[in-house]
Amino acid sequence: MAYASRMSNADEQSDRSTTVRRWLASAVHDWKHKHYARQYGDGKVTLARAAHVAVLLLLIAAAPLLAQEEPTPEAEVKRLWAEAARFVELDQLPEALSFLDDIVELEALHPDLELPRLFWAIHAMAAKEKGLHDVAVSSARRHVDQRDSNFAEHYVFALRLVVDADLLAIRLANPDREIHTLNVGGKPVEGMKPPVRKNPRSQAPRRTAWAREAGGHGVAVIGFVTDERGRVEHPVILQDPGYGLGLEAARAVRRYKFKPATLHGEPVAVYRIVSFNFPPLR
Repeated sequence: MAYASRMSNADEQSDRSTTVRRWLASAVHDWKHKHYARQYGDGKVTLARAAHVAVLLLLIAAAPLLAQEEPTPEAEVKRLWAEAARFVELDQLPEALSFLDDIVELEALHPDLELPRLFWAIHAMAAKEKGLHDVAVSSARRHVDQRDSNFAEHYVFALRLVVDADLLAIRLANPDREIHTLNVGGKPVEGMKPPVRKNPRSQAPRRTAWAREAGGHGVAVIGFVTDERGRVEHPVILQDPGYGLGLEAARAVRRYKFKPATLHGEPVAVYRIVSFNFPPLR
């Protein structure tokens, strides 16, 4: 009987212990459910926890990539220029154009970006070989305006493009009129006599106040036409040193008077260019 009584008491204690454990487990489960429900929404605790863990794992995996700094515009220009230079050295200018165009886009986004000194000349050459005439002329103008005399061959090429574009524009605007040049293919036109200045002592272009104050200097190149009477037409600034000096040079050319050019004795209209040097102030 005593044994049976002890067994009965043990069973009762075991039942009470089991009940307490079940109650504690139930309480912990309810607390977790309410806690995660507050954070992630009721009813989707497991899915929310899985999503949360997945995001953390993705962030950990992407940390090395996120830590990498994006290349600076200067570094990207250096890389693209090196890629383009490989094709330029192989005389494959059209293949270099895509890299050069990427540099043009960077320069548009970062106007203060410093480009290689020959960039615009090389871009003009590549665009010309690709058949992109307008792009080539635009880049040639940029190179000419840099006024870098250390690369005479590239300067002459760029200026030639600009001059040809100006002459073509004048001829298209006057389709019924023949505009001659003094040279064709680098050789004088047979039977052509150039126009002669009637007023060689006419006032030279003056240095603007802006140029005097800022120390502006350089060379201005003006393209123009002398008509059959020797009058100046269509003066255009082909190279502008800035500071208003190009405009002053164009105004000076308008004051010029010529004895007209002749071709086999007949007066003709011819296209010419003239340059004005504005030396540095002392």
